[in-house]
Amino acid sequence: MRDKESEASKRSDGPSNHHSDTHSDRPSSAAHGWLVVCGCFFVLMISMGSSNSYGVYLQEYQQQFPSAPTSLLSWIGSIQFGVISFLGALSGVSAERYDIRRLVALGSLISGIGLIIASFCATPWGLLAAQGVVFGVGASFMMVPAMCLPAMWVDRWKSVATCVATTGGSIGGLWMSLATRKMVAALRWQWSLRINGLLVIVIGLAVSPLMKKRHSLQPRDHLFDFAALRTPRFLVLFVASVFVSGAYFAPYNFMPPYAVAQLGLKKTSGANVSSFMNASGTVGRLVVGVVADYVGPLSALVGCLALTALAVFALWLPFRSWQMLVAAAVFVGFCGGSLVSLGPLVTARLFGIRRLPSLLGLLYLGYTVGAMVCSPIAGVLLDKAGLGLDYHWVIVYIGCFYVVAAILFAALWLFK
Repeated sequence: MRDKESEASKRSDGPSNHHSDTHSDRPSSAAHGWLVVCGCFFVLMISMGSSNSYGVYLQEYQQQFPSAPTSLLSWIGSIQFGVISFLGALSGVSAERYDIRRLVALGSLISGIGLIIASFCATPWGLLAAQGVVFGVGASFMMVPAMCLPAMWVDRWKSVATCVATTGGSIGGLWMSLATRKMVAALRWQWSLRINGLLVIVIGLAVSPLMKKRHSLQPRDHLFDFAALRTPRFLVLFVASVFVSGAYFAPYNFMPPYAVAQLGLKKTSGANVSSFMNASGTVGRLVVGVVADYVGPLSALVGCLALTALAVFALWLPFRSWQMLVAAAVFVGFCGGSLVSLGPLVTARLFGIRRLPSLLGLLYLGYTVGAMVCSPIAGVLLDKAGLGLDYHWVIVYIGCFYVVAAILFAALWLFK
């Protein structure tokens, strides 16, 4: 499989070539490269970690706003990633033109303030605007650069470097889920949001000096590189990204409330489910990163998608017990946690490092569609077909996203 991916990268349809991609405008020692990876780790810890822990807030909002439909409350988490994805193109262009260190600092301020504003909101629509939109705007200027920089700075073990950086999202989701549940119980959800916002601001500003570009990137005159969509390979990659983003966040949004509503367990059990997924995702990203450096990122991604789909249909769907839910959460976290980290590597392998910020920004438009479609429609299914309690069709719907994504990414092997 790796040979196929190597041949595909040589046949890249993009204007950049691999000679130019491997040339470094800024010399790098191994230590300095991994220092940049460390900075990306903390940036993704506070941005992705905050999104990955939203399931804990969702449980609380369902209790605080009993008349609000589940689809509206789950939309808050979807809007977070949707805005991040939609503005990913703007982040990519900004990363080409401006100092990434300033972008990350600005993003941490905006996203942190968004969470603090949300703590003063008394309606779901207010939370949607503050915790969803404002936080997403700031996080977009943090996540896109942090996903691109590891592959630029580490010449060997690029997959490992990217996966190490993205483990920040899992580790952040792990401790943030536990901390959020404790803070909500002791201080209520308003103070939990305020503390979360302050942490985002402080940590983001502290690590932003590490976020330097290595390659000089050619600025584009237009926001979206739509010319790439004329390439069949990139078009398939774009559509596949829609299903990957929809599948990625849905388990984090629906497994915790499933433990409470479907199994009748305590809220702490829902928070523990998030912790299990994030903990296994941390290990999974490291393991898959090593595997991807041997078999290729595309082969690793297809395998992760297929295994995650198997976990949804074989472990989560047919059983209604705490033990099987934990098994499914661990499996989904281990295999599914690498979906986001492998996406930039597949894109760089097919189209080159120098086009990565702009193409990744375009792919984030696909992520927007997936985030806007999967979880909200799953919420409608829960309300209409499951009467707010039966998650059967929600699980089927989420599993189908993984299956379609695996098929589309496997189809990339067929393009010359």
